[in-house]
Amino acid sequence: MIFLYTLVLLALALVRWLVVSRAASLARKYTKLATATLKFVAQPLYKPGNSNKADSFAMAKRQFELGRLVTARDKVEAKQYRWQTWADKLTRAVAALRGWKGKKLPYTLGVFDVWLVLYLIDYLGVAEHFSARHVIDMVVALVNR
Repeated sequence: MIFLYTLVLLALALVRWLVVSRAASLARKYTKLATATLKFVAQPLYKPGNSNKADSFAMAKRQFELGRLVTARDKVEAKQYRWQTWADKLTRAVAALRGWKGKKLPYTLGVFDVWLVLYLIDYLGVAEHFSARHVIDMVVALVNR
């Protein structure tokens, strides 16, 4: 059963690693988009030629681009938050399962082992060979030799 416990622990650790990696990747993507948005906002507005009026088409295009950048940034931020929440939950679950190893695991898995052996004996139809009377008779025969 320790083998099964180790496999479950390895599977959870692998899933946790994948989720944490995805959350980190999205965090890098969010940082990149946030930086691009801040750089775009910090760009100065130039007036065309000798006029003191701003170009309304250029302003509309600038606002559109800013809206596009902010929307993309917000989508990535929401996705990264969901993945990070899941990563935190998996991290706590793996830590709890690792902490459970020395406390309840031997007893729980020992009971599960006994149940599994008894189920296999019954399923394979060899229960008469493993009955208490038959086992006692075999032991007595071995001792009396």
